[in-house]
Amino acid sequence: MILFLTIPISIIFIVIVHYVFQRFRYKLPPGPRPWPVIGNIYDIKPVRCRCFHEWAQTYGPIISFKLASELNIVVSNGELAKQVLKEHDHDLANRHRSVAGRITRNDVGFIWADYGSYYVKVRKASSLAFFNPKILGAQRPIREDEVNAMIESIFNDCINPGMY
Repeated sequence: MILFLTIPISIIFIVIVHYVFQRFRYKLPPGPRPWPVIGNIYDIKPVRCRCFHEWAQTYGPIISFKLASELNIVVSNGELAKQVLKEHDHDLANRHRSVAGRITRNDVGFIWADYGSYYVKVRKASSLAFFNPKILGAQRPIREDEVNAMIESIFNDCINPGMY
């Protein structure tokens, strides 16, 4: 009987301690209260921009919410967005990495690199190698053929909706 009482009490205690720890660990902007595992997935309406507008009316111009376990921040004010994206871009330039990305790539590569000298060098080299006007002009017919094939595929799917 004691075992049946201690297990639920210990689980409740662990959840409360975790919640309090997370609450004081991060100083997050206000936002809707997330569910434990799924976050705010069910709070988001189909038209996201209206949902974020309603949340901005309720919680202010900077909103934090969770999609599953991922924390998201929305800035809905133009002046604040300009300040975040222009003045504090170096603080926010690093990308989130999953455990799988760390194991398979060792955080090496252009996409997963932290903002710094390596990132700047690789970005400069890739822009010179891939995005200069001469190479883009040479690849134009290939891009046009792919766009035409995509439009034709969409058109055929509209004509025959049941066919795959």
